[in-house]
Amino acid sequence: MSTEASPGDPQYEVWVENTIHQWNKGTISLAEIRELGGMPDDAPVVAVDLVAQHEVPLPEDAVHEVQPRELGKPLIKRTHFKRLT
Repeated sequence: MSTEASPGDPQYEVWVENTIHQWNKGTISLAEIRELGGMPDDAPVVAVDLVAQHEVPLPEDAVHEVQPRELGKPLIKRTHFKRLT
């Protein structure tokens, strides 16, 4: 089994509403987070920083940088996006 990534393979993963999604870009917008999570267009969304253990509400123009996966290393989740409840 090869650990080399193919050029078309997703290089990022985004955790939205308790589901990990494959992602092909180094950034993700609030609209894209809502689409992945199946949320309404006007749903308030927070970014949960799992390291600092705090939630940050996302403004409508938010664009979040996504950290690339490192092949052969365990998946580390730093940020989880979810609806503000």
